[in-house]
Amino acid sequence: MTNEAVLIPIKGFESAKIRLSAVLDSDARADLAKELASSVVSACLETPVFIVCEDDAVESWAQNLGAEILRNPSEGLNEAVDFGFRSLKRKGFESVLITHGDLVYPAGLLSLFEMEEIVIVPDSELDGTNVLVLPTSIDFEFSYGPNSYMRHLKSASMLDTEILVVADSPFSLDIDDPDDLHHVL
Repeated sequence: MTNEAVLIPIKGFESAKIRLSAVLDSDARADLAKELASSVVSACLETPVFIVCEDDAVESWAQNLGAEILRNPSEGLNEAVDFGFRSLKRKGFESVLITHGDLVYPAGLLSLFEMEEIVIVPDSELDGTNVLVLPTSIDFEFSYGPNSYMRHLKSASMLDTEILVVADSPFSLDIDDPDDLHHVL
């Protein structure tokens, strides 16, 4: 068994990308979310991929792609990631790459495992956190939402381990707002 795993939290596709509702209808948003997430999963399949979700349709979609499922017992992104991270630790994984499913250019994500013990990839605005690589030996508080990059960096800096911030990389590009759509059109 490899000691590395990928964790991708995914909520129901029908409720994804609400911030794009001014420019995309619900079907188009669901299709976009599924297409982006499929690319992220495909880019990571050389190592075990776990989808943490609360949705039957997401579970079926993920299994069809070859990912394993962790059913989150509660709602919320931070709760889902915390649950998934702890589940993977219990399964014996030593390092977990946590990524969002809306990265525009996910090819090469697994290369982040080869860097420092903790890797943080902020979004292109240096506000959110697109990717984290963490050893499961640490106790880490997940704090997604506005300004999560700085909160995650602060939490990581309080630990006795090497940290690498990978800014201005293809992994920084995600789809959150209508202005981001030019990356996929």
